[in-house]
Amino acid sequence: MTSPMRVLVAGGGLGGLALAQGLVGAGFDVQVVERDADMNRRQGYYLNINALGGEALRSLLPADLFELYLDTSRRPYPTQASVVLDPQLTQLGARPSMGPPNTGERRHTGVHRRTLRQILLSGLEDVVRFGVSATSYEEDADGVVLHLSDGTSLHGDVLVCADGIRSSVRDQRLPGTRVVSTAIKGIDLYGRVPFTPELLAVVPEQLHDGVLIVTDGRSRCLMASFRPRMAIADAVAQDAPDAVLDDVPEYMMISCSVDPGTVVPPSAEWDDSTPATIRDGMLRAVHGWHPAVGALIARIDLDSIFSIAFSYLEPMEEWEPSRVTVLGDAAHGMLPTLGMGANMALNDARILRDRLLEARDGGAGLAPSLGAYEAEMRAEAYPVLRLTVDHDKVFGGGALDRAEQ
Repeated sequence: MTSPMRVLVAGGGLGGLALAQGLVGAGFDVQVVERDADMNRRQGYYLNINALGGEALRSLLPADLFELYLDTSRRPYPTQASVVLDPQLTQLGARPSMGPPNTGERRHTGVHRRTLRQILLSGLEDVVRFGVSATSYEEDADGVVLHLSDGTSLHGDVLVCADGIRSSVRDQRLPGTRVVSTAIKGIDLYGRVPFTPELLAVVPEQLHDGVLIVTDGRSRCLMASFRPRMAIADAVAQDAPDAVLDDVPEYMMISCSVDPGTVVPPSAEWDDSTPATIRDGMLRAVHGWHPAVGALIARIDLDSIFSIAFSYLEPMEEWEPSRVTVLGDAAHGMLPTLGMGANMALNDARILRDRLLEARDGGAGLAPSLGAYEAEMRAEAYPVLRLTVDHDKVFGGGALDRAEQ
């Protein structure tokens, strides 16, 4: 009896876990290694999911987990867009969501990142190994040996580098790939505002519409409302009782400028007073704006505040295929300008699963199939990556750029 093709996945983020779901469901032998000890590292809260990423999930997940994803995703909102508003919440511009048509009562909207990651982990508990990272690999005609940070190694037929924009195995596979550290004005400090009935009463409905940036030309406040279709516990009980998901109260994600006098130390130097200092600096930056903005910022959960250092890749244009390939941020890390990073990673996972099926079942050959995946991935992801680099000219259809001239 022939052993199943063994696929090693370096990285247990959204793309790596989605790929693992699709491959395990198709009978592959899969091993995933994830450097984090658990899922508690702060990477952000709300994620836009459009039809590209959502339909990839439909293709990769078992039916019960796909229903759980839909039921725990955010309620539909009107515009499916990035929206720019002035301080009194007058719309200055909007850009429709990218991707294929996304319509109907059960259309794709957005998710809480950790919830989606926990859904993707469901059923893979014996496949994913936490607390160990991929460090290097060796490749020969018989397969790939992946060396791990704990001194052990794994052998497989294919290695997928899905361990983020600063992947060390990606750097071995594609040396010379350049990571560009950058900043997006006013959007690097994130927090969550729990919704209460009293707060919802003073928040205009338009602030629940899409992903918004309010700007006066100097300061900015990004917002994304998360109110799921169903309560998490109810969705689990209805759709997938064996899934283990954390409860997520409804919230507004906030990322806001601080006033020029606020000193924000590097993350490693934060102390117990830093989050309140940041919150107060945000309040000063939006002084005189619509009262709902100040009401939201005043109620930020101080324990939820953290900073994000943004980066993007200058990717290699082409390479010879081998048993080692790349996926998600390791392949095309991009800025969050269009809300496309997670969607592209999920789409990568769908394409790669399909190409590996061709290699296994259709006799296409492993290297040609991986080469076909890489060519399709580059064709779909690279134009989006390049578009996201010019944040202000893209978000809200260029309204940010016009507002600050």
